[in-house]
Amino acid sequence: MREAKRFTRTRQRGFVLIASAIAAVIVIGALGMAVDLGRMFVVKTESQNFVDSMSLEAAAELDGTSAGILRAANVTSQSTQKYDLGQHPFQEVTTRFALAPEGPWVEANSASLRSRFVRVTATTRPKLYFMPIVVSQERATVVATAAGAQVEKTSFREGLFPFSPFAHDLSDPVHFGLTPGQVYTLRWPANPKLPNAGGQGSNMCIGDRTQQVLNLAEAMGGSERGFIEQTSASVIRQTIINDYQSVFRTIGDIIEMTGGAKQSMLDALRTRISQDTDSTTLTYGQYQAGGRGNGRRIVGVPINNGGTPPGANLRMVNIGAFFLRPTGEYGSGGNQAWCAEYIGSYVQGVNHKGVEDSGAWVVRLVK
Repeated sequence: MREAKRFTRTRQRGFVLIASAIAAVIVIGALGMAVDLGRMFVVKTESQNFVDSMSLEAAAELDGTSAGILRAANVTSQSTQKYDLGQHPFQEVTTRFALAPEGPWVEANSASLRSRFVRVTATTRPKLYFMPIVVSQERATVVATAAGAQVEKTSFREGLFPFSPFAHDLSDPVHFGLTPGQVYTLRWPANPKLPNAGGQGSNMCIGDRTQQVLNLAEAMGGSERGFIEQTSASVIRQTIINDYQSVFRTIGDIIEMTGGAKQSMLDALRTRISQDTDSTTLTYGQYQAGGRGNGRRIVGVPINNGGTPPGANLRMVNIGAFFLRPTGEYGSGGNQAWCAEYIGSYVQGVNHKGVEDSGAWVVRLVK
């Protein structure tokens, strides 16, 4: 009897040892798989963050030119981001362009200059440490994709410059009669005058020197036509320098012209221009060719329809990008016009115009 009991206990202990060994292998294997799967999750998150940021940066570079496509295509190669807790650089990265969010997606050398969608895909291959015990591969494959684009924006809570030029042709749905590269009025002089018979004597910005536009300016009345914000010195400064708006503005809204403290406006305007890392070039073309600017001289400006009747109930019909001139071009005299160069479409937060011909845009993730 005793021999039988000892034999039984021995068998039980042996079974427990075997079962414990098997359980230990399973637990260790599960822990190992958890470690590998956890690392893959971390790499996936790092990869997604990478493609999200790269697609936004690339979309911001697009400006309707081949140079813009090239800048966008090169964004990822200039990145210092790494994956696997900062150990490895992203190497298998592709950048594709499209005219629409659904594609087709093509490489930079085949992309249309009108492309405003950019898709970035990153493939990483993190090493597996425990899973090779149960699967016949030493590396995982992790793929992350994101698409960014310049998305149209018709309403602004902040960011619009507090002046409003007149549209010249309401039948033109793109530029509303304004010509890219031409200068137009931000603030009108007290007594605007057209050139005399000899082509001299005008104090109007060159792009506005027509009887039609002069009539609109005269219909406004007042000595500082063009400013559209509150007129306290502190608000003037905040709206010109810091993109503050006291009014939420949407295409189609009525714009009210106001007066304002001339010197406060001028001081703030000069400060805004001096914030740009290129504050001296005269034209937008020179500014872009120089490549030194940070975009502070590029402003999004509401364009109005001149009013119905003229001079009353001015309605915002578009938003355009204007390039501020060097500080020396803006004087303190009330009889001097303040001009800015119209460059086309405005993309909030970038240092150049956008892909589309006109309107306001913002860079967003679309996938």
